[in-house]
Amino acid sequence: MKTTSFVLFVLFSFCALTCKKESPVGPSQPTVPDTTSHNFTFQTFAFGGKAGSCVFNDVAIISPTDIWAVGAVYLDSADGAPDPFPYNAAHWDGNSWTLMKIPYNYQGQLFYHPIQCIYSLNASDIWFGGNGLEHWDGQQFSDVDPVNPFWSGQLMEKIWAGADGNIYIVGSGGLIAHYAHGNWTQVATGTSLQFNDIYGSGNQILAVCLQFDPPGGEIFSIQGNTATPISSSPIQGDQLYGIWFIPNQQYDLALDFGGIYEKRSLSDTGWVPLEITGAATTGVRGNSVNDIVVVSATGDLLHWNGVVWKSFRNQTGLAGNSYARVAISGNVVIAVGVNGTQAAITMGMRQ
Repeated sequence: MKTTSFVLFVLFSFCALTCKKESPVGPSQPTVPDTTSHNFTFQTFAFGGKAGSCVFNDVAIISPTDIWAVGAVYLDSADGAPDPFPYNAAHWDGNSWTLMKIPYNYQGQLFYHPIQCIYSLNASDIWFGGNGLEHWDGQQFSDVDPVNPFWSGQLMEKIWAGADGNIYIVGSGGLIAHYAHGNWTQVATGTSLQFNDIYGSGNQILAVCLQFDPPGGEIFSIQGNTATPISSSPIQGDQLYGIWFIPNQQYDLALDFGGIYEKRSLSDTGWVPLEITGAATTGVRGNSVNDIVVVSATGDLLHWNGVVWKSFRNQTGLAGNSYARVAISGNVVIAVGVNGTQAAITMGMRQ
């Protein structure tokens, strides 16, 4: 009788461990990590909406008192007429958001177009991209003309920069621009799809691109001036919007089927689907494998604490939000996007 009980206990324990390892509720890990706190307090800020449709496209967190959001906010001018030139950035100083107009300088003329993407190495080294490229050195903005003629007419979608001085810009038309040793060069990709996100960690840089009709996407590994497609199997017919990873620990993709795909290593056989929300996921970022945030096209904001996903849809404040990007740094989470005709910023502070 004791032998039978022991065998049943061993079988039950093995089953429990196996089920836990294969659970689809979140990223699978070699070992169960410590959990991080879900204890965020959220506040949402809305801008514009009367003079035209507004949106924030991207965000960079430098510190809790130094945060940038970029996009397009249209307001009325002093005479009450709609101002055709948008405020294309907002800066948080720890107390409030200040709207700004950052000009593009083209052939001696200033233009105030929407800004699509931002990347910050520190408070005095910030890159802004869209119809052109601007750099903030802590004192002033300067125009950078890096990639003509091969970037002409294409939109910059995302920027990533390494501490070693390498800068990559990805965008529409399958274009990637690379800055190193004082020179800009084009990275051959062999695709005309729109690159939507790029992320680097350790010695790996990965980028994802998407196709709208028919839906689809690809993943590229970038080294120097070479971009090589890597396997996205078994993903088929899904647009790839975002990527975040820690090399050889966790890889996450945001895509349009209502969840994310994950891997532990790029050499794993296939990407594993996790359906964590009912809408397209548009952005993913993390501090660690047990501290990841994801946003969706219908305003869902979710946090993975190492064991479970938690949705903050009811706490973010605006039911009509569509988030475009998300960032997390320490205990600060910022999601940006649109709410109706207004540009929206959702700020979460963890206690």
